[in-house]
Amino acid sequence: MCPLLSPSLAFLFLLASIYTVLFHLLWGRGMRELVLFFVAAVIGFTVGQLVAEALGLSFLTIGPLHLIEGTIGSWMGLFIAKRLKV
Repeated sequence: MCPLLSPSLAFLFLLASIYTVLFHLLWGRGMRELVLFFVAAVIGFTVGQLVAEALGLSFLTIGPLHLIEGTIGSWMGLFIAKRLKV
């Protein structure tokens, strides 16, 4: 495994990829949107992580990842990207 990619970061990218593919299957149109949706999902997951850390929330965590908060942030990022028609 690449020493620069921690397991939690790899899992974040995996979850963001799954959310992106599901979102794109439902509302996406082209490959450009797929890439932008992936970026929005990663940013949203990261924001969810930061909010959970700042508020001290820990509903469901796997290691340092806050799954519920990150998932909510990821989907919010996807819907915001779709709404803004990035």
